[in-house]
Amino acid sequence: MGLATRLGIGLGLDGRAALMPADLMALPSSAALDLAADYERRTFLYDGWRDQLVERLALRRGDTVLDVSCGPGLNLPALRERVGPSGLIIGIEESPELLEVARHRVRLRGWRNVRLLPAAPTSAELPTGADAALLSAADDVLQSPTRLAQLLTRLIPGARVAAGGWKLPSGLMWPLRFYVKALYGPMMGATERLDEPWRALSRHVPDLVVGELGFGTGYLAHGTVRT
Repeated sequence: MGLATRLGIGLGLDGRAALMPADLMALPSSAALDLAADYERRTFLYDGWRDQLVERLALRRGDTVLDVSCGPGLNLPALRERVGPSGLIIGIEESPELLEVARHRVRLRGWRNVRLLPAAPTSAELPTGADAALLSAADDVLQSPTRLAQLLTRLIPGARVAAGGWKLPSGLMWPLRFYVKALYGPMMGATERLDEPWRALSRHVPDLVVGELGFGTGYLAHGTVRT
């Protein structure tokens, strides 16, 4: 499959590429497309949970929301739909390749209220006073109490937070741990901390509600930051 075709499928061009301005048709690099394709392949089972996670943020029109570790921008459409053109979405991604694909997605959609920052969440020049934060597959941040605490200082008191991703199942589903590690391991970091990936977040979100999915291989958590 050619690069243009693969990007068209991933970003929803629907065969309209010929009608797009030339500057929008500049494709991301081959390395960026390959990494984004691998990211989507490893997260395809999580696709059905994305909208559920965004829904738990209870976003309103005009809200400012942080999309932490936004990857190639898979959550941006759902976030943009909820905050509308008057809201602001700030995506943060450390990988230059994934950020390249996310930026192309934003250009194609013509979204003027989406900012993408090429930095770790703690070093990014984030504005203070965000209304909500989405941590989707952001295990690198969730597993670091220091980075997580610094990120949450950017939010307003009582801000809404939603986190989701993979976890290692227990009990009768324990054998599925090998499947999780094989498929998602390269993206999860220190897997020994993934029995309860939300543990550090719960210290800042006293009302955190956690639900497990996929026979204990995934989770969705949401609540409000302690004032």
